[in-house]
Amino acid sequence: MKVKTILMAIVYAGGLWIFLPYLFILLNDFFGLPRFTYLPLRVLGVLIIICVLLTDLYLFNLFKFFGKGTPVPVEPTNKLIHKGPYKYVRNPMYVGHSLIFLGEFLLFGYPTILLYIVSAGMGFHLLVVKWEEPQLVRRLGEPYENYLNKVPRWLPKILI
Repeated sequence: MKVKTILMAIVYAGGLWIFLPYLFILLNDFFGLPRFTYLPLRVLGVLIIICVLLTDLYLFNLFKFFGKGTPVPVEPTNKLIHKGPYKYVRNPMYVGHSLIFLGEFLLFGYPTILLYIVSAGMGFHLLVVKWEEPQLVRRLGEPYENYLNKVPRWLPKILI
């Protein structure tokens, strides 16, 4: 794995999971919105974050060992990944990111983090539809087009 790939992953995760939520916390404080600190919800938030981080490690290994690449665009996979969670949804990492934001909301109790969840979700959707999927169709061709037709983008068929 290239140093550039590692640095991009750190900047991406740090920005998405730490810096941007912090900006929404500042927004919460600016507007003087209340913060809740109900312990069971805080514990649930920590558990959600831990579960998603462990799942992300598994997904990263799928990229590395099955896809022969990484989730970072500078070192993309050479193969379509359709194992593990990718059998059920096309974008489990983005779903996981949204769940981390939910975990942060429960852990820290700032209502404006809910606004972050919604805005990030819209951003993920636009990124996937306008950039990632067309790029993957060009790079992976017919196997990816078949995958698009069989596997839902965000929620498993059992939930739709």
